[in-house]
Amino acid sequence: MKFLTAILMLLPFFTLAQIDFTQVSEIDNTFFKLDRFWRGADGGATVALGPHRILWLFSDTFIDLDGTGKRSNAKSMIRNSIAIQHSISLDAEVTYHYRGTVEDPQDFFQLEGGNWFWTGHGVLIGDKLVVFLMEVKSTNTGLGFEIIGWWMARVDNPADNPDNWIINYFKGPETFGVIAGSSAVLQEADYIYTFGVKEPDSHETYLFRFEKTRLYHGDLSNLECWIDQSWTTIVPEEPKPSSLFIGQTEFSVHFDRDLNKYIQIQTYGFGQASLGYRLADQLQGPWSEPVLFYAPVLQDDGEFVYSANAHPELSSQGIIITYNVNHASFERLLTNENIYFPKIIKLQF
Repeated sequence: MKFLTAILMLLPFFTLAQIDFTQVSEIDNTFFKLDRFWRGADGGATVALGPHRILWLFSDTFIDLDGTGKRSNAKSMIRNSIAIQHSISLDAEVTYHYRGTVEDPQDFFQLEGGNWFWTGHGVLIGDKLVVFLMEVKSTNTGLGFEIIGWWMARVDNPADNPDNWIINYFKGPETFGVIAGSSAVLQEADYIYTFGVKEPDSHETYLFRFEKTRLYHGDLSNLECWIDQSWTTIVPEEPKPSSLFIGQTEFSVHFDRDLNKYIQIQTYGFGQASLGYRLADQLQGPWSEPVLFYAPVLQDDGEFVYSANAHPELSSQGIIITYNVNHASFERLLTNENIYFPKIIKLQF
């Protein structure tokens, strides 16, 4: 299970500019619950595949092999899945995709050997889709897993049905524990920008960039990092720390035209976590102090909140945001379908 409690526990206390709970409305998330086989997942970043087509990227996913529409009947969990939303509204048709068969479901993005992929974020570059992936291994300590590296998956035919996608995988170069693309990926002018945090504990956030043309061809060797107020080519030694802020493994960043600023969304705290935002005039910062704007109501002490993402691809008078609620008890997670489907809220300024 992708329990991120360790990540949340390691976050420091933050100085908050303000706390405001008046600008948020909750939205029914039945949107995610209609498929009889796909019965919940975490993650939940989105990528525009066109004017009316949206890709959802999920990580640990429950599959009900019998199609009863009940997670409690799920006999299988896969490490990642995707969905295609067929319009930009929250009443759109959604189709879920993973590899294998109904009887033997498998990860959509596959890694040979004992390790696996969790999804980060991605972007459409011309006629190709790139998705950044976290490589994860099981451990005998902590929560039983460790994120050890990152990859890029390039889909050469993203306009087709995902069941027919042609995917090439490219392993990322050494970034000294920073998982490039675990969080937001943005496209501007000649570059693709990716955020990533230091794993497994400090969660300092760094900003990388790739030349768009070279990334399109699967070339990751041109990676640069924003360090000491300039773009620096990654060298085979750990750079001097120069992080933007302390983040989460997963968060979103997008340019909001109404605010005329970049906005970053993430969760803060452990267990009963809150959602907050930062603002900046440019991706490199400086980023504002975080502002908490929403505290989800949990039903019992075993539940915890993580993995908040904004979805500017969705049509709304405001910012649509999802977050995940998990449970420390696997049995409770199986039987409670009020959790582990992405929760939806709308933030308005």
